[in-house]
Amino acid sequence: MNTVHIIDCHNANDYFADRQEGPIVQHLLKAVNIRAELHMALNRTKFGEAVVRAMEAECDVLHIAGHGNGDGIASSSGRSGLLWADFVKMFQGSHPAPKILVMSTCCGASSGLGRAFSRSINRPKLIIGSSDARYFDDYVAAWALLYRRLNCKDIDIEAMQQVLDEICAVVDKSFRYLGWDDERERYVRYPHPRKRARFDVVERE
Repeated sequence: MNTVHIIDCHNANDYFADRQEGPIVQHLLKAVNIRAELHMALNRTKFGEAVVRAMEAECDVLHIAGHGNGDGIASSSGRSGLLWADFVKMFQGSHPAPKILVMSTCCGASSGLGRAFSRSINRPKLIIGSSDARYFDDYVAAWALLYRRLNCKDIDIEAMQQVLDEICAVVDKSFRYLGWDDERERYVRYPHPRKRARFDVVERE
């Protein structure tokens, strides 16, 4: 793994309460010898610029830290949020999407995000996040396990299965990932790594 780009788009209350995740993840990555670029996106414009910068750098992993729900990402300014369709449009430039998209937001691995990327040309191979609302410390614990494992593994489905096995056992079973299936041309959703024989397909509309 070469570089992880982190976009922290938490709101003012989070910064005041010292709950911004980006600097913590950056230090975690440095501890396992992974280069990390941190961008603090205080509004929608800066968020878009940070996504473009990560795409231009052709980073292996893009880590989004902030708030969200099943429809999209909340804006750090507290005004309008960013729907999944608008979020996905940010990746449709001339550069390839990151291999892994880490969504450290509530409902970050939602079916809505998978459907939005399924309709696009540029998409990540893997999307990992939670299927519900999680506490701040749950995400920090999950990503510590994620990056420790990925630092010594190739980025593929099998490696992600092993990561989720640990995360679901230690943190919470709500974490899952969406893996792009070239043959089906859609994302396959893995709710729990131990149930390898069962999976759900995220259908395109």
